[in-house]
Amino acid sequence: YNMKLLIVWKSNNDIDINNFIIPYAYNSKKHQWFDDVDVLIWGASQVKVMNTSLIQQRVQNLIKNDVNVYACKMCSDNIGATDLLESLGVTVIYTGVYLSDHQKDPNCEVITL
Repeated sequence: YNMKLLIVWKSNNDIDINNFIIPYAYNSKKHQWFDDVDVLIWGASQVKVMNTSLIQQRVQNLIKNDVNVYACKMCSDNIGATDLLESLGVTVIYTGVYLSDHQKDPNCEVITL
């Protein structure tokens, strides 16, 4: 079976982002700890991505290394981040069904930070 990881990234804390969220997502894919790794940029984290070029580069690096990066369209529309996120390669979607499906999937671990 296919084991999946979804990291719901809502933190705007630099320590959380640079010492857990991004490296754990990257290494989970690189070392095949999970078959599929998704990151959902949601809430306050979108402002952090929008305003921090280093984090934008790190998001692009995740995508380049086969981590699926999504963002909540409602959040991004509300703060004006949709165009920027899409330009980084992030898939911007309405995430209610997406998140609910992952939470109900017995083969998916969901971490929220």
